[in-house]
Amino acid sequence: MFMNGIFYFPKEYILTSLWPIYVISFVVVPLMIVISIKKVFIGTNKDESDIFSKDTALVYRGIAALIVMIHHYALRIQPPQKMFYYWFVGYLAVSIFFFLSGYASWYQLERKANRFWDKYFFKRLIRLLLPFVITNTIYALFYRPSITNYFKAMLALKQIRGEYNEWSVVWFLAAILIFTMLFWISFRFTSQSEIGLGIFVIGTIIYIIVNGFVLHNGNYWYNSALAYATGIAYGIYRKQISTIINRMKNMLVPILTIICGGILFATTKGYQDWWIQIICSEIFLCLIISLEHSLKLSSIMLSRLGKASWEIFLIHPLVYSVYYSCFKDYFGFSGVICVTIGIALGILINILDERLFSLIMR
Repeated sequence: MFMNGIFYFPKEYILTSLWPIYVISFVVVPLMIVISIKKVFIGTNKDESDIFSKDTALVYRGIAALIVMIHHYALRIQPPQKMFYYWFVGYLAVSIFFFLSGYASWYQLERKANRFWDKYFFKRLIRLLLPFVITNTIYALFYRPSITNYFKAMLALKQIRGEYNEWSVVWFLAAILIFTMLFWISFRFTSQSEIGLGIFVIGTIIYIIVNGFVLHNGNYWYNSALAYATGIAYGIYRKQISTIINRMKNMLVPILTIICGGILFATTKGYQDWWIQIICSEIFLCLIISLEHSLKLSSIMLSRLGKASWEIFLIHPLVYSVYYSCFKDYFGFSGVICVTIGIALGILINILDERLFSLIMR
């Protein structure tokens, strides 16, 4: 027997009531974001050192992690009703992750110079693959594949889910590994940031073309791909961009909100072409950058979620599968339970990962 588990990857979640997940999605999450706003900069400019600082980046990652969890849950809810609106925001949350990764890579390179390349691949591979190996081993405990197929899944970057044809490539991990290599190619051998950025953009366009027109992968493989390059570009031209935004932010924020909201609304009405999603992703990032110059965000809870966002991303599909394989939805609280357990497990795995990473780096 290839599998000896009772768990499966459900194609839909039947809920007796949608109100609990409505409260989480449309009340609790927006309220958490609002509460995280500690200061608004209207007539004054924000200190440059506070713009996309490490603490602020973790808050954005926490928000994005919550949106991705609810997005994946909403895709299978029957009947979808209002949760339908969460079907079209997943790639925007991923854009935040890519943007912050690109910006952080450039920021660290600018700060450390040539020292940045010391153990470059080793540190990044450990950060990415250690959580993947741990979470996939947890998947294997439930689905019990053969030893051979267990290692095949690891090498192919596939999560172990139910039957073999349900195993899925962790596309985000694959994309980040590609961008990590592309960043090295783009900036390792040139001292001119503009040339490096140009190489990275060309490489990203090739990535989009290959995934969209050669491999015919789903839109989610590439509709937020330019965000990584956008993060690098923002890092390179940060001073010039900040000057423009500080001069025009009171006008930029409402205009970008209307444009981004209009395009996003259009996607819910069937206009879901990949190029529309790419445009919406980039406008959304312009909005995020403008808001970052206008607001000071701080939240212990969202920061904790942001720190464990990679582990949460990896483990939450297993939580959904196991829950709906074992329990029925009697009171409509299954969504709340699944999201809560996914967050808790992600944080616990992150604590383990951090300790193992420290040991390995010694």
